[in-house]
Amino acid sequence: MMLRFFGFLAIALSVLAAGIVYATRSSVFEAMRRESVDKAVHHATYMASQIRDLRGLLNSATPAPDQLDQIRDLRHLGDVFRFKLFDAAGRLVLVSDDPSLKGGLPQVLGEPDPEAVKVIASHVPFAEVKDGTEKPNRPDLYAEAYVPLVDAEGEIFGVAEVYIDQTDTYGYFHESFSRFAVLLTTVCALLFSVPYIGYMLQRRRAEHSQEEVEFLASYDSLTGLMNRREFLQRADALRAEGELSAICYMDADKFKAINDVHGHAVGDAYLVHLAGILRSCTHHNDLLARFGGDEFVIGFRNLDHDGVVARVRSIIVNASEEFHHDDAVIAGSMSAGIALLGKDTCLDTTLSYADAALYHSKSNGRNTFSVYGEEMGDEYRKRMALHARLRQSTKEKNFAIVYQRLVDAQSKQVVGYEALLRMKDEDGSEIEPSIFIPVAEELGLIADIGAWVIRKATREIAQLDDHSTVAINLSAAQLCDGSLPDIVRSALAEAELPAHRLELEITESLLLDDDPAVAYQIDCLKEMGVSLAMDDFGTGYSSLSYLWRFGFDRLKVDRSFVTALDRDPERSRQIIEAILLLGDRLDMRVTAEGIETREQSEYLSQLGCDILQGYLYGRPTSLDGIETPEDSEDPGTISRAS
Repeated sequence: MMLRFFGFLAIALSVLAAGIVYATRSSVFEAMRRESVDKAVHHATYMASQIRDLRGLLNSATPAPDQLDQIRDLRHLGDVFRFKLFDAAGRLVLVSDDPSLKGGLPQVLGEPDPEAVKVIASHVPFAEVKDGTEKPNRPDLYAEAYVPLVDAEGEIFGVAEVYIDQTDTYGYFHESFSRFAVLLTTVCALLFSVPYIGYMLQRRRAEHSQEEVEFLASYDSLTGLMNRREFLQRADALRAEGELSAICYMDADKFKAINDVHGHAVGDAYLVHLAGILRSCTHHNDLLARFGGDEFVIGFRNLDHDGVVARVRSIIVNASEEFHHDDAVIAGSMSAGIALLGKDTCLDTTLSYADAALYHSKSNGRNTFSVYGEEMGDEYRKRMALHARLRQSTKEKNFAIVYQRLVDAQSKQVVGYEALLRMKDEDGSEIEPSIFIPVAEELGLIADIGAWVIRKATREIAQLDDHSTVAINLSAAQLCDGSLPDIVRSALAEAELPAHRLELEITESLLLDDDPAVAYQIDCLKEMGVSLAMDDFGTGYSSLSYLWRFGFDRLKVDRSFVTALDRDPERSRQIIEAILLLGDRLDMRVTAEGIETREQSEYLSQLGCDILQGYLYGRPTSLDGIETPEDSEDPGTISRAS
């Protein structure tokens, strides 16, 4: 009887355990489904905040290089092993593990995804837990969640589909409950204790994941300092309470050169080092933030003028000490701009004042600080006026292109022209390109300006009744968005100009990051038949690997070597001969620029330069004025190539 009792008890306990296991398994699936929605919302929100111009990406279906980098960084966030982005119509735009992302190629838009369309229509996130056997290369158990992407106005501009690996969670429950059928007594305890413990552990994991996402949304992942949004929120609250004394803008001097020479890993370590200096030289109540790149911002609390200056001076002194990382030694420095808060000064105005003071420090030699004052106010207003002028000129295409002759070294015939951009101020005075072009790059306008130059220059050169070529300088920003090949192709077609008559001049700084998107665009230009020239060769790193990898057609000898012919002819001759020999071995033509005297012209012709350029053959002017040789020193020596 006892054995039968225990037998029935065992069977009853087994059935009870099996029933509890089945019921618990269903509840686990439902809990994981709810948790997946929460996780997906957090991760989708984080992706939307981290990927620059996400709406633009969804509209164009073409990620920019920096967006590609951000997408690659997000592919293994937390439990997410894959994510997709759909546009406002529910069409697939991007898959995080798509091999085409390696080359920067866009995802081809297809038919709208039914689930994405449902989410767009309902505005409600949707998730379900799936068995990994449904599709190959999936976890044993995973959650698939669709989350609407909503802008500040509440408009849905896309959908993020997030895949969350739930294998570990489910495996834990499955292993625990499978033992219930073997150990009947232990099963009952496990049925009540293990699910609760497992739930609490999973809850803690979910909370930790949520905390991580919230941290990344408010803080810089590299330095641990606040990001721009968090800083502005806290600083504005302190300003309203009267506790914010001053704003200080700081950045690393010549940080780009540090990255170029030592690589991005050392550059990142240097930024972390600078963040540590900021922490050690400020009070723990001060606000510290990294606004991006090498730009740091400090909000000082409850300090007078002398106290703020003392802390900033301490930071600059410490930042000027050598930084050692592995085998790299960096002798860097920082510049700073300080703006004190007045009673009625708003935060945005104070930030702009601090930025103006930083600009003043940079202009005065770096490794120093400036406190905003009336003098800097005038300088800031001039800078803002230049910003406004550039924006207006970009919008209205109120620029001019002048051309400088390119002359055959032997025959002295004009074989082409270099197109040079010019802009005038409101009073009609000419603004130096060295002044307005860097500002245009800073404002993000250079891509539009560069596209206009390509279209206008190709159209004007095509109108000449000869076979002249045109050389156009490229800015780094023109290769950032991946549209340069399309712009060039369209311009050549509209102007009906053969591709071989266009030469694009590239500096080495465009190639230092070894960006595959840049390499792809250069390959596209080469396939079109466009010529490529390495500009200012010999003044940068002059890496031979760039010449070999990208197949340049021409080297341009920097004007500094030509000018040096008058001061140190022997050494300058050796350098130019080396460049000419290199060009000959790599089947590249060589242009010498900056020629101002007849002696320089004859000297370089004898050395073997192919093309000569400089004031000797005419100053840059409009194409109408350049078609006749009257503006040259010896018009009889220059003729138009027919």
